[in-house]
Amino acid sequence: MPPRSRRSLLATVATGLAGGVAGCNARFGGSPSPPTRTDLDDVGPLYVGDGVRLPDGSDPLTVEDPTGGRVAVFPAADANADAALAALRGATPVAVVGRDAQATLADVCARDGRPYGLASESWGPTTRVAAAVPFGDALATHLFEGVDVPAGLGDALDAVLNPPRPGCDVDAELPGYPDGFGERGRALAPAYVHGRNGVARFTRRDAVRVAPGPDRARVAVTIRATIRGGSAVDGGDDRYAADGVRIAASFDEPLHATAPPTGETDGLTVRREEDRGDDAVDHGFESTSDRTRRGFTACQRSLLTPVETPDPFSYVANARFRWRDARLVREDDYWHHHTPGQAVWYPDGGPRS
Repeated sequence: MPPRSRRSLLATVATGLAGGVAGCNARFGGSPSPPTRTDLDDVGPLYVGDGVRLPDGSDPLTVEDPTGGRVAVFPAADANADAALAALRGATPVAVVGRDAQATLADVCARDGRPYGLASESWGPTTRVAAAVPFGDALATHLFEGVDVPAGLGDALDAVLNPPRPGCDVDAELPGYPDGFGERGRALAPAYVHGRNGVARFTRRDAVRVAPGPDRARVAVTIRATIRGGSAVDGGDDRYAADGVRIAASFDEPLHATAPPTGETDGLTVRREEDRGDDAVDHGFESTSDRTRRGFTACQRSLLTPVETPDPFSYVANARFRWRDARLVREDDYWHHHTPGQAVWYPDGGPRS
């Protein structure tokens, strides 16, 4: 089996659940509560392009200039790329809504020319909202899975404007971090995947820092996965606790170090498996306390040593989230959601057509 096929297989099945490249979820039994929505009227003022469907009953404050609102929203089918580009260059976040939202957004980001990354190049029918946020000299990106459009548009835009920033529940500091890497390294803006399913929410956040070196370049990749139990989410199913997260990643560049190691923390059990021959690592995190069953953030950090900084830079990764309904008589019930695919980063800006 060729290396890419083997690594793609890792990203989908190392977590114990094979599925489509855009993620999948599975649940057996029970009936979730309807989710609580963020009112779109509370998010504005907005620029809303022609063809964007708004939630029934919403009447947000709108502006006529794409650079004049808190967010500029465009339809994927008939997106005005020039207007979206003007919004980004005017420091206004851009959201694209529709079946081809991710592809449309990637084209706009490439035309903008600033560095950006996507946590997954693949997308499926549940990815109907994608967004980019100017982040200094780079662009942060947001992909949304399971957002019901247009009803969930307010939730998505609120997450774009107020992305979660939880700290890690486990120490992921790397051993042997090169001296001065923090000062010499260039941090690219993060890439998010936000998800809502029938029981709770999750967020995956990938971040990359690159730096040249006297002999080899250095690239640090941090994958942060936040899981919330149903009781900690508005409209969630409180029978389902945050049970575990697994983060698997495989790289084309030499893997020099990775963290955290196998061990026990306050509320989490951590397991690590490495395959240095394939430059791959697989971390598992399981909750062991009431605090972490309400939710926790697992972090994996890897240091790579390519000959020079690759552009584009990519890796195959999967963050799999697992919720558990603990039962006294019958077998426990589980809900899974995973985010497999190839992450890609453009340190010098995206490909231009």
